[in-house]
Amino acid sequence: MNIAIIEDSGQELSLLERCLQSYLSSRQVYRVIDTYTSGEAFLENWPSKSYDLVFLDILMEGISGIEVARKIRETDSECLLIFISSSKEYALQGFEVRAFDYLLKPLSEERFQKTMDLCQNELAKHIRYIEVKESRTLVKIPLNEIIYTDYYNHYIQIHTAARLIRSYQQFDVFSPLLLCYPQFLCCYRNCIVNMDHVDSVDKHDFVMENGERVPITRGNRNSIYQQYADYQFLKINGGI
Repeated sequence: MNIAIIEDSGQELSLLERCLQSYLSSRQVYRVIDTYTSGEAFLENWPSKSYDLVFLDILMEGISGIEVARKIRETDSECLLIFISSSKEYALQGFEVRAFDYLLKPLSEERFQKTMDLCQNELAKHIRYIEVKESRTLVKIPLNEIIYTDYYNHYIQIHTAARLIRSYQQFDVFSPLLLCYPQFLCCYRNCIVNMDHVDSVDKHDFVMENGERVPITRGNRNSIYQQYADYQFLKINGGI
């Protein structure tokens, strides 16, 4: 789960991050939590970096949480938005941007957990999975958790931030499971990257968010660069 917190109070931001870490750890949910101390800082990364869930303080110096939410909705209709405020007076504005919930400060642990339970249920409706056999066990892997895959000694190796999953099967059988989705790109013999997890590109490799490098095939390099650029363009302009 990719989560952003936009909160200009360092104390409130730390508290909310701790609550999220505690809740998601107890349920063994893989997560990446990014924190921003202003709406402007968040928008510098949006929409090239997408989120499943965004917490927004409403009253901040500079751009308000409501304004940030409107910007999000220009390109993303599915991201769950949760406002946090010390006042109820802005609750109606949340409906304009289809806010998922509105939490009052100071945060109530019981209320927070109830909201997160509802978020989990809602996100589960939209997350897409692939299923592979690991040893003799069928494993469901959310697409958004796959960083890249490669092939070694007759095993598909699926790299996620949490762990490495190995499945005994042919690459030609496995690859269509991913390549039917626009975020996946075959960049080298038997290697597939999730372009949502690419941090940067250099002359020879994709550099992934976890620091690993995935090679780009020399003979098809220009085409791969173009496919990656096209995907990023569509993503930024709301075409994906």
